This record gives sequence, structure tokens and C-alpha cells, in this order.
Amino acid sequence: MRPERDETFCMLTIPGRRIFAASALVLFVLLAAPRDAASIQIKPYRQNKPVEQSRQVQQVKRIQPAPRPESPATREKAVRYSHAQYVLYFGGVSLELAIYAALWLCGFGEWLCRFAARASTRLFVRCLIFIPIFWILASVIAFPLDFYGGYVIERRFGLSTQGFASWLGDWGKTLALSVVAAIIVAWILYRVIRASPRRWWLWFWIITLPLALFVMFGEPYVVEPLFYKYVPLAQTEPALTGRIEAMLHRAGVRIPPSRIFEMNASSKTRALNAYVSGLGASKRVVVWDTTLKEMTQDETLVVLGHEVGHYVLHHGVKEFALDEIIALAAFFAGFWVVTGSVRRWGARTGIDGTGDLSSFPLLMLVLTLAIFLLSPAYCAVSRHYEHQADKYGLELSYGVVHNPNAAMVLSFEILGKDDLADPSPSPFIKFWLFTHPPLAERIRFAETYHPWAERKQEGARAKRQAKSL
Repeated sequence: MRPERDETFCMLTIPGRRIFAASALVLFVLLAAPRDAASIQIKPYRQNKPVEQSRQVQQVKRIQPAPRPESPATREKAVRYSHAQYVLYFGGVSLELAIYAALWLCGFGEWLCRFAARASTRLFVRCLIFIPIFWILASVIAFPLDFYGGYVIERRFGLSTQGFASWLGDWGKTLALSVVAAIIVAWILYRVIRASPRRWWLWFWIITLPLALFVMFGEPYVVEPLFYKYVPLAQTEPALTGRIEAMLHRAGVRIPPSRIFEMNASSKTRALNAYVSGLGASKRVVVWDTTLKEMTQDETLVVLGHEVGHYVLHHGVKEFALDEIIALAAFFAGFWVVTGSVRRWGARTGIDGTGDLSSFPLLMLVLTLAIFLLSPAYCAVSRHYEHQADKYGLELSYGVVHNPNAAMVLSFEILGKDDLADPSPSPFIKFWLFTHPPLAERIRFAETYHPWAERKQEGARAKRQAKSL
């Protein structure tokens, strides 16, 4: 394999090498740039007036009791739910790999390719026939596990408020969107493979960059409204919206109230969350209505401060870069494995070459496995970004929230209790699956991080040392 690998790199033209190197360099710089919370300019902390405003608003907002200490029954329920999710994840990946392997080895890809070829000689028309049949078949085979994990388990543990008809409608919408996306991506992929059999992994990766950016930009307009309803937060929580604007102003972020939304999550779940989505003009801040019901304004603000941290620290761009680097590694690994598999087993399974549409089950098998194996790297970087966002959100909340440390601790406790977060994940589960630091680690950080007090102490210490000199 070594000579062939070296030969492949030599096959790259000079422009191809430059495009590869430049793209990888740009993505690496975006990903690794040391832009921590400490390097972001936050407007000076002025305690008196903001604290008075916070207290006044808290009198209007209903008073929430502090979460009670976690009971053994609640902890045991969270452990059972989390362990069920872990089994479903690894079982789902195994089932997905088994489906792709079976459809490849039994010759289904070859039969479906010949069926599509009867309709037309054009690749796009063949994809219009091949991909929906293949994708729907694979999804229907996996449906029992999707139903058990997405509907039965969620209702059994009291997290879902969604009826079966609504859940099935969402499953169908997700399937339809994925089929449309798969048709487009498969058509591009096989055109690239046929045009450049030795370098398709590189050119296809480059083409996916603008495609992924387009999806990120359009998701808030096209995808999200298909599943939930959104209303401007100013219509339902004008006082909270004003405080959010003050916090955004302090962070130097311009997101108008028209792009700060409340989402009707309670129509489907009891879980809590808030997030930032979109890109550029489509960027928006979204708060779930379940979060607004369960948390005080101060607790909601520190949750949003975390999300603002993602925005200010450019984590969306960095995670996009990370995703593309992982995709590049997956495509490159996929190229070698698929090429070798076609050479060894292609005749037995009816695959004439990688550019043959019948190789699609094999491509899905290899890329799914590659992404699965690379997921710990993604999770490690994501945990780092989430910790940065916690740190930034805590700093940003000073002067806007009365007691940021207490508010963040309470928000984590409420999130952990209502979302049934694993109280003590194993090191392996954290390494492989956790995109956020475990909740206990986040609570400890929120309890002990006092940036302004520490900086005042450092300043006073520096003044004393200067006077002694």
C-alpha cells in the first residue's frame, strides 16, 4: 500500500497541491487561533446600576426556588436514561454499518444501479431513482431503533410531550430532507469521481465547503421552521429582551431584537435549551420556552451568555473548520478503503469501479465508519469550545446578572435535572461522546471562577509591589 499512497500524492497537479495546502492551512488557522475569552474586549464592569436593574426585574419575574439536592431516585433515573442513550448510539452506528454492508455484499447496489440505468443514461436521472430507493429502504430498516430511541425512551423517562403522529411527521420530514440532500451530494460525488478517479476525495471535499456554508446559512429559514414555531422574544418577554440587548451590547455584538426568538419546544419536549444558529445575516439567538418557564431571568441570561460566547469567540466558524477537517480525513481514508475494496471484491458484488453508482452502499459504509472513528477528536475540541463559552458567559454576566456564579450553578443544576444528564459519565463515554464537559465539572467551574475579584486582587497585589519598590 505504501507505493500506491505515495503515487497518489505525486498524482496531484501543482494547482491541486496548492488548493489542498491553502484550504487546509486556512481551516487550521481558523480552528487553532488562540481566541479565548480573555482576549475578547468586554465593556467595563460597573456593578451598581446593572445590579439595581436586575433586582427590579427579578421582582417582576416569578421567584423560582433553588433546586433541591438531587435525590437518589432522580440520580438513578438520570443514570438509566443516559445509559440507554449510550446503548442506542453505539447500537445505531452498528446497525447503520450492518445495513450498508448487507446492501453492498448482497448485490442490491448492482441491481438498483441496473434498474436506474433502464430509465436514463444521465447520471442525475439515475441518482433521482437510485438514491431515494436506497435511502428510504435503509431508513425503514433502521426505523424500529429510531422509534424506540426517539419516541419510546423519551416518553418512558418523561422527557417527551409529543404524540406519535407528530413524532412520525417529524421523522418523515427528516427523511425527506435527507433524501433531497443525498440526491444532490451523490450526483456531485459521482461526477467528481468519474472526472478524477484518483483525486476525487480532494475535489469533492473542496466542493462541500460552499455547500456546507449554504446549508448553515439557510437552516434557520428552511429547516428549523418545519419542526417548531418561533416568535420574537420581545413579544413574550420584553423585559428579558431588554436585558439580553444590554448584555449583547456589553459584548460588542449586534443582534437586533428581531433575531432573538422564543421557540415552542414545550409542544414536543420538557427538556431545556438555548442556542445560536445561522450564518451572517441569518444568525439568530433562540431560547426554548421550556427554559423560560423553568428558569429565572438571571439563570436564563447566563445560559444566553454562554451562547453569546460561542458567537463572539467564532466557535461556529471554528467548528465548521473542524467538521471539514474531519470530513477531509474521512474522504481520504474512504478513498483508500473503497479503492481497495472495489479492487478485491468488486467483481463479486457487481461493482465495475468506484465511479459506478452501485458502489454507493460501500461508500456509505466506509465514510460512516471513518466519521465514527474520528468522532472523539471532534468531541475533544468541542468540549474545549464549550468550556471557553462557559468562561466567557460568566464574565459577560457580571454587571448584568446579580450573582452570576450562583445563577450559572443553578442553571446547570436545573438543566441536569430536567434533561436527565449523566451525573458521573465514565472516562470512555466522556472521551467518545461528550461534546460538553460533564455537568459536575461545569458546576465546579461556575462555583470557583471569580474573574473580576481575581483581577482586583492581582491589581492590588501589583500596586503593593510597586509601592514597595
